[in-house]
Amino acid sequence: MKFFALYEISPGSGTYQLGTVEIDAASTSAAVAIAAKTAPAGCRTGVWPYKAVAGLPDSLPPAAGETGQMYDVLAEPAGPTGTFAPSGQVFGSFGADASGMTLSLERFFGYRLGLIPQGAKPAPAATPAPASSSGTTSAAGTTSGGGSTVSSGGSATPAG
Repeated sequence: MKFFALYEISPGSGTYQLGTVEIDAASTSAAVAIAAKTAPAGCRTGVWPYKAVAGLPDSLPPAAGETGQMYDVLAEPAGPTGTFAPSGQVFGSFGADASGMTLSLERFFGYRLGLIPQGAKPAPAATPAPASSSGTTSAAGTTSGGGSTVSSGGSATPAG
């Protein structure tokens, strides 16, 4: 599935800005985990499920570990401003990943919907990378395109 990150505009603001890096992940939870790696310090992270072609999404069973995950719904009812706010709705991944329901209801409502895990914690403050005596460092994951970190279960590529 394809997603874009939603980052809280400022710590505790409750409004979210649409990111510019496309995330390819097996589930909503995996997409949130990838997006959270580049979240601003003190800000919460959600995702906006994305489908490039018209029509309804394919019904996909939840990926391993996704079943039972609950998400607060973020809405962008004013049109494509890039700013999302809580709608008061809650979606869960039970018979299918919650992102599919989000994509389907976007067509009904006529505006974009995003998801943020219930009880999402703010991103920690950035910590400096330790110096390496050999002049190189290693990390779990790979870097592609715009410098986005990729972990197993998904990838991120710049939107274009």
